[in-house]
Amino acid sequence: MEQRKIIIRTALAPNEVADKLRSITITDLSQLHGPAPVSYYGEIAQDRFNIRNVRFGPYSAAPSINGQIQQDPDGTVVTVEMNIREYHEMTRKMYYSTLLPLGALVLLLTIAVLGGTEYQVHGYVFSFAFALCAVAAVALSKASLLGMRKREIKRLALTVNGSVDPAPSVAHDPGHVWKHGHAPQLGADRIS
Repeated sequence: MEQRKIIIRTALAPNEVADKLRSITITDLSQLHGPAPVSYYGEIAQDRFNIRNVRFGPYSAAPSINGQIQQDPDGTVVTVEMNIREYHEMTRKMYYSTLLPLGALVLLLTIAVLGGTEYQVHGYVFSFAFALCAVAAVALSKASLLGMRKREIKRLALTVNGSVDPAPSVAHDPGHVWKHGHAPQLGADRIS
């Protein structure tokens, strides 16, 4: 899963974008008491920001929204990143490291205890269910994270009176190990 840099274009000036974000952002989640008119908490500088939706606590699986605000001839370009890869990998490791070994244990117990009995098939089905649950939980987690990223970016674009550029750029993680041991070709950092 590659980390995408999403481009939001707006006709507002960079200082207007920063001011709009500041108007709906608090600096600390502890400032939030009851329903408030703010949408985000985090830090906003003149040319960058690191914010998170107030619906998600600091220890939730919701990634923060990191962005840069830059002047453009037609207004302002806001480059946004939400790193969902880290959270997807964490849930994948969690489910695979618990449910798959449990399924293998049930399979071994089925062979050792129920081998040759009429209940042996039930044990196989039960062990297969653990593996199926692990794969389904990881897939649902990924779908949930992708949907959350899409909603948050769309909401941020509406906040700054902008629109999302339909051709997102891809930022390759320098720590990422590519399949077959080689990196992408030059110029492959942009998808069409």
